[in-house]
Amino acid sequence: MAKIDRHTFQTKTRHMSADLKQKINSGAYSPGEYLPSELALTELYKLSKNSVRYVLDELVQEGLIIKIPRVGTQVAKSIAKETIRFGVYPSLYKEAGMEELIKRFHENYPHIHVETIELPYVSSDSIANLIKLGIVDVLTVNLQDMYQFKERKSLDLFAGQDRHDNIYPFLTTYFEKEPGVVAAQPFVYSPVILCYNKEHLKEKRLGEPNSSWSWDELATLLRELKAPHRYSIAFQLFSMNRWPIFWMQNEDDPASADYNPPQDGTGLPTEGLRWLRDLVTEEGIFPLALAQGEFEAEKLFREQKVSVMLTTYYMLNELKNADFSFDIAQLPHFKNDKTLLLSTGIALSSESGHKEPAACFVNYLTSDEAQTYIRQHTYSLPASRYITETVSVDMINKPSRLELHRDYSSKYTTYHDLSMSIETLIRFGESLKQYMSYLTDEEGLAEVLLPAKSLN
Repeated sequence: MAKIDRHTFQTKTRHMSADLKQKINSGAYSPGEYLPSELALTELYKLSKNSVRYVLDELVQEGLIIKIPRVGTQVAKSIAKETIRFGVYPSLYKEAGMEELIKRFHENYPHIHVETIELPYVSSDSIANLIKLGIVDVLTVNLQDMYQFKERKSLDLFAGQDRHDNIYPFLTTYFEKEPGVVAAQPFVYSPVILCYNKEHLKEKRLGEPNSSWSWDELATLLRELKAPHRYSIAFQLFSMNRWPIFWMQNEDDPASADYNPPQDGTGLPTEGLRWLRDLVTEEGIFPLALAQGEFEAEKLFREQKVSVMLTTYYMLNELKNADFSFDIAQLPHFKNDKTLLLSTGIALSSESGHKEPAACFVNYLTSDEAQTYIRQHTYSLPASRYITETVSVDMINKPSRLELHRDYSSKYTTYHDLSMSIETLIRFGESLKQYMSYLTDEEGLAEVLLPAKSLN
C-alpha cells in the first residue's frame, strides 16, 4: 500500500478506532468475541498492517481488547472503570459544548469516567486548595487564574505537559511553565470584539463599524442609534475582561524612543477611562444599572434593547438562533488598536493519583475530534490552528465577519501586558465603581494603583 500523508493517516486511524469502539460499546463485538483478523481489518479500513496494529495497540492500552499471540484479538470480557474528577468553569458547557465532549469521551474511553466539579471564577486560592487536597485530577484554567498562579509561584501545582504542535504557538506561550513545557494545554480562546445589530443600523441609515474606527467615531454612531426603550451600547463595565482595554489602548509604546513610564500619580493612561465615564453617563447611551451583571449585555442585545456591545466569541454563543441579523467588528482605537485576549487551558493536577487517565482526557479535549466539535457547534475559537483555519462554523445566521480573528491576532494583548499584578487589577477595578460615579477622580485612581505596581 502506498505511503499516505500524516493528515490522511490520522483521519483513517481515527475512523478505525472510533468505529471499533462504537461496535464494542454497542455489543456488535461482544465481550470474549474475536475481532476480524489484521488482514481483514486492513481491507476493511484501507490501511496498512502497521497502521492497523497501531490502532489495535491503542485499544489494548485502553483496556478494550486483548491480543492473544497466534490466536487473535479478543474483546475484553470486563472493563474496570477509573474515575477522574474534572474541575470546570460552568460557562464552558455553553462556550465549548463541554457536556457533549464529555459524553463523546465516555464513548471513546468507556473505562474512564469523568466526574465534574464546578470551579469558581476569580478565585485562584480556592482552585489551588482543590488541587492541594487532591479533589481534582484535571481542571480548566483561564489566563487570569494562570497569571495569579505564576505571580504566587504556584505553577508546581500543575503537572508539566509537552507542547502540542497543533496548538497556536501564541496561545501556548501564555500557559508555559518552562521552555517546551506547559502548565496547561490551550483549549479555546477569544479576543474582545464589537458586536452590533445590523437592523438597528439600517433603520437609522448608518454605516457599519470597521477596523479603522476610533472610539470617537463609534460614539457618534451611538448617539445616532439612541431610540425610545433601548440603549446604544452595553457591556459588563467593571469586568477585568472589558475595562482594561480602555487603559491599554492609551499606553505609550514601550519601544518608542519617547517612552517615559509614569513615576507618580501623573501621566497614567487614564484618558480612555475618562472618555468611557463621559460616554456611559450620557443619557440614553448605556444602561448603568445593568453594568455589572454577568451575561446582562448579551441578554439585552438578544432582546434588541441595546444596539452595540463589547463581547467575545465565547459570549456570541448567547446569540445562537437569534431572530435578527447581527455582525462583529474589531474594537475601535485610541492611541493603539489593541484588544484583550482571553483563553482557557486544560491542566493536570500534580497531586492527582490518576495521572494517566487524566492525561488521556486532556489529550482528547485538544484532539482534532473535540476541537472540530467546538468549531462546528459553537462560536468559540478552538486552540487548534489547523481546525480553526480549515473547519467552518455550522450555524444559521452566523455573522458574516466571523473570521476576522484571522487578521486580528497581531492586536492581541493580555493582563500581563498591563504591567501590574492581577491582585492590583482587581483592586483597581473596584475603585472604578467610585470613579464612574464621580466619587473619586484620576488622582484617586492613581493612589489605588501605584502602591501595588507591577510584579514584572
